[in-house]
Formats: sequence, C-alpha cells, structure tokens
Amino acid sequence: MNGNSLIKEETLQLIKEIEGNSSLNQRLISKRLNISLGKTNYLLKELVKKGIVKIKSFSKNPRKAKKLKYILTPKGIKQKMKLTYYFLQVKEKEYNRLKKEYESYTSRQS
Repeated sequence: MNGNSLIKEETLQLIKEIEGNSSLNQRLISKRLNISLGKTNYLLKELVKKGIVKIKSFSKNPRKAKKLKYILTPKGIKQKMKLTYYFLQVKEKEYNRLKKEYESYTSRQS
C-alpha cells in the first residue's frame, strides 16, 4: 500500500471514529487508530479545512479546558462513502489477484 492509500485509510478510520462518537478527544482518537497525536491533529485540521469535519466547542467555563465536539458534515458523509468505495475496489483487486495466484498454484499441483 502506498503512502497516499495509507493517508486515505487513516482518514476513513478517523471519519468513522468521529461518526461513532463525536465527543472523543484527539488523544483517545490517536490511541484507537494507533497513530501519533501529532498526525491525528494534522488529519483533523485538514478535514476541517476541507469542510469534512466541523469543530464545536461546548465548554461554558472559560477557566476549564475547552471541550470539543467533532461533527461530520454532509460533505464528510459523502467523503466517507467515496473512501469506502475506493477501499472496496482496492480489496476486490487484491482478492482477484490472490484468487488467480491460488488457481495458478493449485493447477501446477495437479
């Protein structure tokens, strides 16, 4: 898998995490996805820039740390579908390649 595919996969996983629980903090997201906190921060900022995720602050007390909620936008839902479709195509190609390889191997054994 090349670097671009890896970023796409991490982005899809991040979108799924946000969709599942918008109240997760970056530290917890990075642990769940097994990526660094810095990379999580970078990916979230890029998703916000692209309009895929919206950040909402819901802490009323200015003396307390800000509590953030990550919200998937309609554009984010479309992006999730697009990335899911992309990975289904990748997996289908991989399946077909492995199937041919297996058939080639089993035909040589006969």
